[in-house]
Amino acid sequence: MQPSMIRDAGQCSGCSSLLQRRPLLSRPLSHRRLSAPRSCFSSHTKPSTSPSQSSPFSGPARLHGCRPCGRPLQQSTSQAKRDADSDDSMDTGGRDPPNIFWRVFAALMYIIPWIDVIALGREVYHNFPFSITLFLIPGPFVGIYYSSQFAPLVVFFLLFLSVVKNTKLHHFVRFNAMQGIMLDIVAMLFSIVRAYFPAEVRWSAILPVFDMFSWNICMGTIIYCVFWTLWGKYADVPYVSDSVYMQVEASDPA
Repeated sequence: MQPSMIRDAGQCSGCSSLLQRRPLLSRPLSHRRLSAPRSCFSSHTKPSTSPSQSSPFSGPARLHGCRPCGRPLQQSTSQAKRDADSDDSMDTGGRDPPNIFWRVFAALMYIIPWIDVIALGREVYHNFPFSITLFLIPGPFVGIYYSSQFAPLVVFFLLFLSVVKNTKLHHFVRFNAMQGIMLDIVAMLFSIVRAYFPAEVRWSAILPVFDMFSWNICMGTIIYCVFWTLWGKYADVPYVSDSVYMQVEASDPA
């Protein structure tokens, strides 16, 4: 009976023997006589003397490696070239280490939460004058951010749609852009809670303590993220980075 298909042969790197693929016969599997390639099997163990005797190595050679010696098969030159071309053409999705350009670009994503934290640091700037430097760093962007009452909303959607959802950008930039948005939301929540304090709290010693606490938490987190971003590492913020990572991964195409 003529075989319907014959697979290519591979070379065993362990025993240097040629492995010939078994022909795929047209008759049912139960009527096939499966045996290991004699040239490779005989160098490791005695071949079976009768068809009824079974061997753990019986059966056609697998594509993953030589069953008797367990070592990978040496691919042909053409197959290795095709695999190398497919690996080179595979899209990494921007997961390679970021260069200095991507690091600086990703660190700029934290300017937005930095601007919103400035309003919480009145007591800090008054009691610690050297901290005024942190007030002046985002200064050139404050006028643009507060140029209109709709400007913060426009900036939010601009970052989310053009940076976070843009799969052509580096994953490092998209991650830090989304994390900057999340930290900005946290800073705005502190400002909203502060605005709804009753008059008894607003004119007491509780409000300065609250301002210093919220400013230190937010500003410390932002500086931490900026430092590791410029270093080329993903800044891990508890409870925030996990949701940020899932959001960025949900934006990737399936």
